[in-house]
Amino acid sequence: MRRSVALFDFDNTIAQGDSIKRLLKYDLKKRPWHIFCFIKVIFYSFGYYVLHFYSFEQAKSSLLFPLRSMDQDELKYFYRNYVAIHYYHHVIEEMKKRKKEGCFVIVCTASVEDYMQYHELPADCMLATLTNHGQIIGKNCKNEEKIYRINKCLKEHNIEIDYDSSYGYSDSNSDIPMLSLVKNKKRVLLKTGQIIAFKE
Repeated sequence: MRRSVALFDFDNTIAQGDSIKRLLKYDLKKRPWHIFCFIKVIFYSFGYYVLHFYSFEQAKSSLLFPLRSMDQDELKYFYRNYVAIHYYHHVIEEMKKRKKEGCFVIVCTASVEDYMQYHELPADCMLATLTNHGQIIGKNCKNEEKIYRINKCLKEHNIEIDYDSSYGYSDSNSDIPMLSLVKNKKRVLLKTGQIIAFKE
């Protein structure tokens, strides 16, 4: 079925800031001894960026150590009290507007599903990086991986994108691959969250 689609990034698009940075800040305040976990983060980061020995997914997984100490109740608490409070409310209204117009609304983010699953956004589909006890499963949901995940979601819902009447929203050029799926590309400005035409 051919249908209009609205694609949204999350960090600095729907919510101001980086949710993983908020996760680290939250965890270190609650469990200050976790500061020593950054030794492993430095090791893996050096192995990825300098030695090219580890994959990006392995390096990012080392940064997700807070997830290994959080149960579902705490993950939900974290999202509702430390992430959702930073929503750009006018972007939420934009999502509602597109949904009311009949768009199939997808949020596609590199943030992790562990806490993103507790969103209450007006979205038909939430696509996030998959993990198991803080270890990334498959690929980080960014760049070309977003296209793969979006197309898989649309196939499962028997939807073909109506390019001309579809929309894409992001704050970053890294989402150009995702935005290539739609005609109407929108940039969300950092700090203000203002929505403007996306120019590369």
